[in-house]
Amino acid sequence: MKRANINADGVAEQKKKFQRLVDGDDKNPLMIDLVMKRVFSFIPFNGKDFKNYRLVCHLWLKDSLPRWRKEAWLHVRDGLRRQDNPSLILKDFLQMLNMPDDPHGLLGEKKFHKYKLSSAPGRTGFFSESSMTQFWDKVGASITHLKIMDTIVLHNNLLARVLFEMTPNLAFLSLGRNVYEEPQYRSIEDLEYFQDVQRTVEVMKPNLSEVQNNLTHFEINWGGIGRFGINWIYFFLRFPNIKSLKMQEIYENADGQDNVLMLLEPFLFEKSIRAVQEFGEQGCLSKLEHFDILNLKLTANKEFPHRAIRISLTTPALLTSLSLDVGWGKDSVPLLSAVLGHCQDTLKKLLLYRGPYAQKSVSNIFLPRSLMPDLVELRLIGPIVENLYFLSTFPNLKTLVIFDGQTQIETEVLHSYVEFTLQQLSQKEIPGKAFTDKINVIANTDFTNSRLRRLEMAHMREFIVGHELCNREQVKNLRKLMPALTKLRLGLGNSGFQVVCEKWNKLRHLDIEPFDVDEDGILGMENDEKYRHSNLTDLKELTTLRMGIHSTDSEKGRLTNASIIDGIFVAESLRNVSFQRVPKACKTVREMLNSKFPQ
Repeated sequence: MKRANINADGVAEQKKKFQRLVDGDDKNPLMIDLVMKRVFSFIPFNGKDFKNYRLVCHLWLKDSLPRWRKEAWLHVRDGLRRQDNPSLILKDFLQMLNMPDDPHGLLGEKKFHKYKLSSAPGRTGFFSESSMTQFWDKVGASITHLKIMDTIVLHNNLLARVLFEMTPNLAFLSLGRNVYEEPQYRSIEDLEYFQDVQRTVEVMKPNLSEVQNNLTHFEINWGGIGRFGINWIYFFLRFPNIKSLKMQEIYENADGQDNVLMLLEPFLFEKSIRAVQEFGEQGCLSKLEHFDILNLKLTANKEFPHRAIRISLTTPALLTSLSLDVGWGKDSVPLLSAVLGHCQDTLKKLLLYRGPYAQKSVSNIFLPRSLMPDLVELRLIGPIVENLYFLSTFPNLKTLVIFDGQTQIETEVLHSYVEFTLQQLSQKEIPGKAFTDKINVIANTDFTNSRLRRLEMAHMREFIVGHELCNREQVKNLRKLMPALTKLRLGLGNSGFQVVCEKWNKLRHLDIEPFDVDEDGILGMENDEKYRHSNLTDLKELTTLRMGIHSTDSEKGRLTNASIIDGIFVAESLRNVSFQRVPKACKTVREMLNSKFPQ
């Protein structure tokens, strides 16, 4: 009887504990709002695993559908579905919308908020008179995020109706590679608009009911054919609260010569922004914070983009985020310095790309007398800096990424350090033009230099370098300069790896490339005894480890049975492991590694 009571008490206690977990009192990771939001945002509409996610617990069953509908993008395609494209066909979706009593809940409390629309070649179903009532009239008011891609727009007045009348709650708008066949205005008229800008703005001013205050993010990719079908002044006057502007892929002819009409579009884009800021209602586009023309052209810029200067220097808003292809020509420095000088007191995030063809770096744009105290993220791609002396300009930096612009950045890396726009950087090479020599930024740094000697980057948490193999002394100097890192990418051999394990023992993410660490380094071996030196098992908080390719020695960087069993498997917090080279181990061990850390 006593034993039965003990068991009953134990069951009761387990029930209470489970209830506390469900209620979130013990902060079960599965119940954290951020985790659930992240999980459900990744499940596609036709996800086969969706029903399994719902079976986790009662809370997930209850919350999954409305949360999923809120976070996930619904892809609707006007035309036949491709096998590699999980999407709904427009006619099927319209049938679901028109079913009596809305059995799928597409129009009720559990409706979708994010729509991604694309067309099959020659189809125009999203911008026809019939779609106005069958599609936009029913779902338009619920849409907060909208992507329109690869679609033919025959009638731009219908596009205008969609954007300015039928989607009143739009917060994010992306237009990508669409075809606009009936421009609302022509090139000659475009230029006439700017002969009397003030009058043009006055004529195009919207009624109060036409102003859409919710839209904060707008991006356009000009990879399609034809001009954008809505006058930009007319457009921006109706979206006055845009915070983020992103422009990509100006069309280029096969011979590399820019199409004159397409070059006119960014000119009008920039002119229109300045016009509505100056002559529109007070506060129009005054909230502009992020400006991104990193991939404005598909090939690397030779000269600094002058339109970036005009927007960033004339806007009354003070930019906090900037992404630019600054040009590999010799005139980049003074122009870029002018832009950064204008933003130096407000800029928080900065991404600079420079085609790897330049003869000199532009590191003298970062001067110690021009401190940028608010900058917390700096990402430099290409021959921009020669050493680390520039760090004294950014005393509160948290994230620093330095890539040479030549090394391929792995998109499949488990912990992404490329959160910025890099999709088209691989296309920005100039055929027939040779890369310049890679710059070994760390090797070029004298850590006793006056700009670094007493400097400590106390706020730095992420340091990513593209290709350098660092020795023991260099790693020690980096550790002294950046003592509190939690994410690191660096090239290492045994001696450098030992310093990382000893000095940076709070690391959570470690990416090693070149990876010249062998079994002795991973296990801290001396005289065939394991763990005599600092080793992988000392990184108690490490959750993610990536081992890239070796530098030159083909015998370096191979995993062995012992390094896997006594090193990787023993690391207590390790959850994600990625390796480029086949382990020098038996098939069984390789299978064990893949089963515990799936690639």
